[in-house]
Amino acid sequence: MQVVLPPARRKLLGAMLCSLTVAACGPAPEPESKGSDTAAPATGTQEQPVVYGTDNRTDVYAHANATLRARAQQSTVALMNPSDFTVNPSSGAVTFNADTLQSAYNLCSSQRFLSDLTPAFCSGTLIDDDLVLTAGHCITSASACTGTRFVFNFYRNGAGSMQPVTSQDIFSCQSIVVRQQATVGGRNLDYAIVKLDRAATPRFTPAPIRAGNAALPVGTSVTVIGSGSGIPFKIDDGGSVRDARAATLDYFVSNMDTFGGNSGSGVYENGGYTVAGILVRGETDYVSSGSCSIVNTCTETGCRGEDITYVRPAVDAYCAVATSTRLCAGYPPPPTSVKFTYSATNTNSAQQNTTNHNVTLAAGQTLNFGTCTVPGATGTGDTWLRLYNSAGVQQASNDDACGVLSYASFKATVAGTYQIRAGCYSSNTCSGTVAYTIQ
Repeated sequence: MQVVLPPARRKLLGAMLCSLTVAACGPAPEPESKGSDTAAPATGTQEQPVVYGTDNRTDVYAHANATLRARAQQSTVALMNPSDFTVNPSSGAVTFNADTLQSAYNLCSSQRFLSDLTPAFCSGTLIDDDLVLTAGHCITSASACTGTRFVFNFYRNGAGSMQPVTSQDIFSCQSIVVRQQATVGGRNLDYAIVKLDRAATPRFTPAPIRAGNAALPVGTSVTVIGSGSGIPFKIDDGGSVRDARAATLDYFVSNMDTFGGNSGSGVYENGGYTVAGILVRGETDYVSSGSCSIVNTCTETGCRGEDITYVRPAVDAYCAVATSTRLCAGYPPPPTSVKFTYSATNTNSAQQNTTNHNVTLAAGQTLNFGTCTVPGATGTGDTWLRLYNSAGVQQASNDDACGVLSYASFKATVAGTYQIRAGCYSSNTCSGTVAYTIQ
């Protein structure tokens, strides 16, 4: 599943520079340019469509499992730009403005779902009254949040018909609560939890989250639901876990049939149909076949597989800074944040002319700090944060955790006084409120 976005979204996109905090970019998700508000089209091992063995994608109306149909109808959202649809001012009825799948990707006439429209650029899952879980590369900054709409009911209710969508089914992004798109502590993570402008319940129903933090055993059957290549929701329940990555518990690898718009899709374990992960990257999707393109097909055990970020790191991050009866049972209440403000210029990426703040940590305590993510954190411009110990050795650094804003987490192995240094990318000017908590 490599990230290939519909044409309207592609026009905005660039190429990503890995943050200095990323120890290994690995098979990265959709790249984005420095300071970009949107995701970029993927190449190589990004999230694009690919079919493993038999193409198991099924329209919602045609799927036999009632629970999975309900997950699609009640819990799944398509991420779109406001220009991707039109709302009738009198009736509230929504029509979509997008190419067909065949036109958008120059597909051969032998391919499936050719007449489906392609307005979605990512997918997501409602996990609480007003919270949507998606991939970190789908919502990269506050301005990207402002420009994204979350659309429910984007599915076929019959062979030749769509479920009606109205203005009541469309939600705006109020804020990014937590987000990560980096390799942190040896874990390659890609997730975001965003807050909607209003509660989606009781009109829609949050999907339950998989309990615990155990690896999914190899061979576990899994399902993905989302808008592959931007088309109406499809259900693929034919996947299984190929690599659990039990040593790191950052993501697992499966052989689901997924496409670019599936980025951010909820992946369910088929035992209790709870959300086990978020689809983030995978194998190349379409390949040329003469003058048109066809879906890339691999054997069930072939190609690189599709990567799914485990859901627990996202929930852990959320419950460290916020509360939720549904998500955070058993978690300690988040600590109150401490804040300091700064304004800086020409800091050489927070290596000179910085505003410094000392923090005392006991061994085993975790410091979460940022110009985003932590309650009370704000920033203007491209911020950069670094953390040093009393010997002047850098312990943590972050540039672009939330678009151009910064967030990092550090667990102290020894007690001591640590120093947060707040600056800006390169020689730029920036300002903000650095908020931090100690757990």
